[in-house]
Amino acid sequence: MKTTSFRLREKELERIRELAEERQEEKSVVVRRLLDYGWEYLMIRQYAQEKISLGRLAKKLDLPITEAIDLLSVLGVKAPLEKEDVLEGYETLKKEY
Repeated sequence: MKTTSFRLREKELERIRELAEERQEEKSVVVRRLLDYGWEYLMIRQYAQEKISLGRLAKKLDLPITEAIDLLSVLGVKAPLEKEDVLEGYETLKKEY
């Protein structure tokens, strides 16, 4: 694992300390988790705004498409799909199997 440094405001440091205490984890673990959550949030927003596809979202989150769909469902993010998209995907799936 590599080490890097960042300049953070006191408010940001306080949030990290607070989470670390609540979860009884090291600050570095909390920071990595926050970065992961932030990345996930940004990618899901891009998907919801139709800036990236479901396949691209899954790839960016390093998840199988089925898990990306489950995550979107849990978070209440509706798929920007039209009926034709679903039917096209179904036809493609039938050809593969």
